[in-house]
This record gives sequence, structure tokens and C-alpha cells, in this order.
Amino acid sequence: MEMPTVPSSAAGSDNTMSMSMAMDMSGNSCKLSMLLNWSTIDTCYLTSSFHVHSTFQFVLVVLLCFLLPIALELLRRYQRTYDRYLRVKHRLRRQNDEVLDGSEEKLLGGQSLKSTAWTQSVVLEQALRGLLHMAQFGLSYCIMMMWMYSNGYILIAVLLGALCGFGMLTKDMLDVPIAEM
Repeated sequence: MEMPTVPSSAAGSDNTMSMSMAMDMSGNSCKLSMLLNWSTIDTCYLTSSFHVHSTFQFVLVVLLCFLLPIALELLRRYQRTYDRYLRVKHRLRRQNDEVLDGSEEKLLGGQSLKSTAWTQSVVLEQALRGLLHMAQFGLSYCIMMMWMYSNGYILIAVLLGALCGFGMLTKDMLDVPIAEM
């Protein structure tokens, strides 16, 4: 059986390419792996400037990965609390509007100034809700990016942070009356 031969120009380019790849791997390079790994030193997270050079720095990264899911649950808790506040506020507003029965519009001959202020406050409330959602989305994305490094220590820290954050910050969900569900 005859082996196919590679033209010399193609073989030369492979050697050149492998040598240039080896030269790019200097002492300041990061160890990146998409497979499960336990590397602690010379790893980079999120950006090349977030380069871990020592064990202490890696411990700080693991601590950060533990705190990120807790911060995410804290944001979610704040979002739920703010939404409950808005529901109560809007319910009270509707009750007050029912009591007035449009008497202001009749007296003023048009739309009241309160309804204009109400519309502006609803826009601001929705803007704040949108900012909270944006912060949650960004934080979730950072957690996902840290997870994708497949470092065993990072994975364990994220899972433990999610467990602790959920356990500490979701007790408010148990207090919701059945009628609201």
C-alpha cells in the first residue's frame, strides 16, 4: 500500500505554523481548557488581564465564583420585593381611583394632572425593573462564562454559591399566600 505524499511547500508551512504557535506560548500565557481540569496557576478568567499568577489569587477567584450566584439571588430577591411593592401600590391606586369615580375629571373638564404624574411614575418603575433585569442578565452571563472554564474548583464554588444563595435568599417565596399564586 502506497502512502500519499505531501508536497514540500505544504509540509514546510505546517512546520512553520507549529513553530510560530510554540513561540507564541510564552511564560505569560494562560492555561485554557474546555475539558474538566484542576489547574490553579497561570489560568485566565473572562479576560487576559484577569491572569492568575499565585495560589492566593486563585483563592480570590474561587471566592468570587462563590459570591456571584449569591449576588444573583440577592438581585432576584430585590426584584421580587420591588414587584410586590409595585403590586400593592397599584392596587391602592386603583382603589383610590374607584373612590373618586372620575369627579376630578368632571370638575376640571379633562384629564387630571394626577394621571399624567402616574404615567411618568409607571415609566420610571418599568425603567428600574428593566435595569434590575439587565443586571441579573449580565451577572448570569458572567457566571456562565466562569462555568465554561471547566475548572473543578470553579464549578464547585459556583454550585455551592447557588445552593447558599438560594437557601438564604428565597425564604420569601414560602410566605406568598396561595391566592397570589
